[in-house]
Amino acid sequence: MQLNVAGKRCHVGTGGKPFDPACSPYPPLLLVHGAANDRDCWRRVAGGLSAAGCALLVPDLPGHGLSAGPALRSVEELADWLPALLDAVGVERAVLVGHSMGSLVTLECAARHPQHVSQLALLGAS
Repeated sequence: MQLNVAGKRCHVGTGGKPFDPACSPYPPLLLVHGAANDRDCWRRVAGGLSAAGCALLVPDLPGHGLSAGPALRSVEELADWLPALLDAVGVERAVLVGHSMGSLVTLECAARHPQHVSQLALLGAS
């Protein structure tokens, strides 16, 4: 799906099902890719989570994949961008799942915007 986030076009995958948190028994999941990647790195994981009934947001971060650029310059800027994405879809809180650099982004987002984060999962974090 295409969204407008912070004034820029953002492409967001949903694991093959329409994004509708009201139809899921689980809190929404926001999967954040690492540097030099895009949402496609989550393809297999997203398919399984979607099949299990999860409501997924799998964005191309700004300047990555099909999302408009430029790429944001820091982990902090990306961490501040995630709540804008959640606002764009009307979600107050989500489970943030980060891979590699995405782990740093989600961790920073939880520190800066705890009201938007219900849980964290950090994969390949350093």
